[in-house]
Amino acid sequence: MKRLTSKNQTVNSLKYLALVPLFLVACKKEPEVKDTKVDTVTTIEKPVDSLSTIVKTERESNQKIITVDASKMPIRLNLEITNPNDQIILKLENLDQPKIKGYVKTETPMNVRINQIRMPDNTFDGPFGPTIEYDTKQKGEYWLIFAKNNMADGEPVGKFFVKIE
Repeated sequence: MKRLTSKNQTVNSLKYLALVPLFLVACKKEPEVKDTKVDTVTTIEKPVDSLSTIVKTERESNQKIITVDASKMPIRLNLEITNPNDQIILKLENLDQPKIKGYVKTETPMNVRINQIRMPDNTFDGPFGPTIEYDTKQKGEYWLIFAKNNMADGEPVGKFFVKIE
């Protein structure tokens, strides 16, 4: 009889032991899934509106002169030099801020830079590179002159982007 009781106890123990893995699996806690909200709004960059700031455009021999209203800063322009000896003069009318910041970005490798800046008192400064950060001590009309760098190699013809702020 003792043997039968111990056999029943062993069977009962085995039943309980068989249930332990089931309890462990059933009670296993899944990692909490957090609901993260993703902003699905896509930012669409505004196309460069070069007409809104341009007051007038002129051509004198190898110079293309573009007059813009500096009170509507920042100014973004897509420009192009079609002849290796051409210059683009960007006239900033009504400039009334303490500093000019700007840069030139080319579509393809190109030899173009901000060559000079002309102040309202007809004095010049430069040369500069593809960027400029210049303190404006006078109010009035400033000119930024874009052309090839004579001290560098590369094609001076092509399209480029200018941002002035």
